[in-house]
Amino acid sequence: MKQVLLVIGILVLAAILYVGGMLLFGIATKFKPEAIEDVAVTNAKGGKVADVVSDSTISFMIWNVGYGGLGKEVDFFYDNGKMVTSPEEHVKKNNAGIEKFLASVKDVDFIMLQEVDRDSKRSWKTDQAENFAGVLSNHDYAFTPNYDVKYLPFPFTDPIGKVYGGLQTFSKFQPTESKRIALPGITDFPRKIFYLERCLLQQRFKLPNGKELIVINTHYEAYDKGGNIKKAQRELTKKILEDEYAKGNYVVLGGDWNIAPPGFDVHKWEHEKVDDPLYLMNNDSVYIQGGTYAFDPSIATNRKNATAYTEGKTYKTVIDYFYLTPNIEAIEVKGTDMGFDYSDHQPVLLKIKLKQ
Repeated sequence: MKQVLLVIGILVLAAILYVGGMLLFGIATKFKPEAIEDVAVTNAKGGKVADVVSDSTISFMIWNVGYGGLGKEVDFFYDNGKMVTSPEEHVKKNNAGIEKFLASVKDVDFIMLQEVDRDSKRSWKTDQAENFAGVLSNHDYAFTPNYDVKYLPFPFTDPIGKVYGGLQTFSKFQPTESKRIALPGITDFPRKIFYLERCLLQQRFKLPNGKELIVINTHYEAYDKGGNIKKAQRELTKKILEDEYAKGNYVVLGGDWNIAPPGFDVHKWEHEKVDDPLYLMNNDSVYIQGGTYAFDPSIATNRKNATAYTEGKTYKTVIDYFYLTPNIEAIEVKGTDMGFDYSDHQPVLLKIKLKQ
């Protein structure tokens, strides 16, 4: 009996030491970005002011590429599925598909990607940022991390391990400024130690009329049942848009909002009842007075990951879209139906015109 108790005691002590050690390691190596940081621009092409003409049509594309690990085969554990890390062959397949699509839209002026990995166990150490840059060689690009964890020990039976990924914006024009702007985040312990530090990737471009085009790439909070973090993040962004618009500047905000746009029917593709708060929220009907949400209600941009994707069964919705200040006209916005082959999100393309 004493031997059994001794073994149990040793196992309990080992578990306490492991958990305590992981917490201490997480605290010691926690990613702590400043509120605002400069972001380097790579492969600067020396674009001229005249490259962005105020009466021309300007094109954009957004896509959460899911770090190459969330193709149609995946049932992700964080969404009540089972899979933690996709097999390497799946990641290679997904990355090849993503790169093929990026090659097909290489004429788009601005390409804004989310969940781009550079050195993560979950994506088999693939440097997606560099690989995508090789495809879009006629663009400048900026990358900033929003997920930088040296070792994520969850789930305990199959730890996610190291994660390093973030936002990447490609541009045919040279920005005058690129900034990482921190967003309010979760505060619950211990999750906050190993969680994302969400942010905006904001870039400025000079226009011939003396004003600026502000392009903001975003990926807002997902797992926020009460919606308070989502709201705080959008409020911070709203202040930025209001300030820039007051100066006469033009702002295009795009990315993964993790909340449906106003007026969109969140039950449109509901085949079985969904009660996940993530999918049942709608954005503010008036974000900035006179501004425009630009989205395609006919093409789903995100699917639920509790199971592998099955057309006609899996829940899907729209949470990836743009917001435009009142001095911008949306000419066309169109989603791309890829059957969620390569990511749990789908691309959205936008054409705009700047009002005089």
